[in-house]
Amino acid sequence: MSPAPQSRNLIGLASLSGMVALTIYLMVVGEGIFLPLVLAIFISYLVIALGHAIEGIKIGTWRPNSTVGLLLATLVFIMAITGVVQIIADNLREVANAAPQYQERLKQVLAQVSALIAKIFGKGKPLSMTTLLNQIDLGIVLTSFAGAFQTIAGNTFQIFAYVTFLLLESRHFDRKMQAMFPDKEREKTVRATMSQIGKRIETYVLVKTMISFLVGVASFVVLTVADVDFAPFWALLIFVLNFIPYIGSPMGMMFPTLMSLLKFGSIPSALITLAFLWGVQSTIENFLEPKLMGRSLNLSPVFMMLSLSVWGAIWGITGMILAVPIMVMTMIVLAQFPETRPVAVMMSETGEVR
Repeated sequence: MSPAPQSRNLIGLASLSGMVALTIYLMVVGEGIFLPLVLAIFISYLVIALGHAIEGIKIGTWRPNSTVGLLLATLVFIMAITGVVQIIADNLREVANAAPQYQERLKQVLAQVSALIAKIFGKGKPLSMTTLLNQIDLGIVLTSFAGAFQTIAGNTFQIFAYVTFLLLESRHFDRKMQAMFPDKEREKTVRATMSQIGKRIETYVLVKTMISFLVGVASFVVLTVADVDFAPFWALLIFVLNFIPYIGSPMGMMFPTLMSLLKFGSIPSALITLAFLWGVQSTIENFLEPKLMGRSLNLSPVFMMLSLSVWGAIWGITGMILAVPIMVMTMIVLAQFPETRPVAVMMSETGEVR
């Protein structure tokens, strides 16, 4: 006798919980193995999406085919990575070396702030900020970001190898699908699921990369005009952090604003820099991004924040950048099975999943 529907749901939920726990364990233990592969999948979607965009370009009567589009997209990506590596190489060491100098300036600025606060509240002497100073170490903060960049850079060859093989494997995808699923109806269902994952991830990766690039360029212009030190590095950091929903943009603006405060020792100058950074970022993200991306992701903000926390704890900043695409893929896959569909509904923003 087959188990009751309620029992099947409980079995499915227990199986899902076990798989989630095992997956998280493997992700933590096998970070060095799985992180380059996940990054490569993310990059592959970006290259494929860019290739599809290039295919839509028409020059006279000529339109690039899929092979040309993919080759051009790969070339653009290699050029972009070369530029990023150059920026990191030129600025990262200088930023790290300058950290102690700016740490001293931070102490001076905080001393001025404490004196101002004491004056406002009628205190006879400046407030003590020793505890706060002990908790703020620019060297440690910058080292954590440098570590994230260096981790990715250290795995560059492995990531490129994965990307190359993933792109080559995509040519044989149809043949593999036919061999894996002799049942035509099952094959059709799996193809539809994979198609949804591919289209939505491509949309997210391409649009988010374009938006982040525009935000980074606009921020670079603002920081250059404001004469903030290491403007290319901060613009790159803003570009990367912009992939993190909700908290990425504020984090990206915080560091160059603090750098402006430390360089000029003027709170009004730092606030003006922050205002312009916030202005260009909010304009692009609130007006341009919704028009390009719309509501295609359909992700619950609560689950998105939970995903950021989980993947941030597992893989740090890199995990937070990958959290959204991983969540989209997970939600689409869970929606295909009756036992796990309720979980996909909970993960969605509107309650409608396909």
